[in-house]
Formats: sequence, C-alpha cells, structure tokens
Amino acid sequence: MDRWQWIADRVPAPEDQRNLALLARVIEMDFGGRVEREKDLTALMAVRYRWGNKTTRRRAMRLAAVGVVRWTRSERDHWTKTYELVPEADLEVSPRTPVEAVAGV
Repeated sequence: MDRWQWIADRVPAPEDQRNLALLARVIEMDFGGRVEREKDLTALMAVRYRWGNKTTRRRAMRLAAVGVVRWTRSERDHWTKTYELVPEADLEVSPRTPVEAVAGV
C-alpha cells in the first residue's frame, strides 16, 4: 500500500489528509526520506508553505501516530528529533486470522 492511500484510510478529514500527504511528500522529496533535524523541516515548511513551527511539529507527530513516519531523538543531542519515512513495503496490512478460526467455530 502506498503512503497516500495509507493516510487516506486512517485520517477522516480531507484537509488533514492533504496536509499530512504534503508533509510526507516534502520529507520524501526534499529530505530523501530522512530529516536529520526537526529544525530543518520546520524552517523549510515555514518558508515554502507558511506553516508555523508548532503546526509542522504537530503534523509530523500525527504522521508518526498514523504510522507513516518514525521519529527518534538524535544520538548527538537528546533534544533534536529526527524523522524517517516508513518504507511503503512496511505499510502493508498484515493478514488477519478469521474470527471463526480463533473462536474455534
């Protein structure tokens, strides 16, 4: 499943879908899928799209909650966040066991 469909399936509001998809695209195209410093991402989004720092951070964390992005603290200093896109192959929904098989029916 591609990222865009993954976002659309998990975020109900169309405007939120567009904003999250835009942020994921920026991370993919402008940062090569990995943002080393959150500050770089917030600066780019502020200049290019007039998003505030808090707006960018909240949307990045929403992408993480949806499962499109993983974030960690930098190894160099504990304050800096890094973001990395989850590979599309990892977004595949795992096959679920039918309820009848679990219940023994």
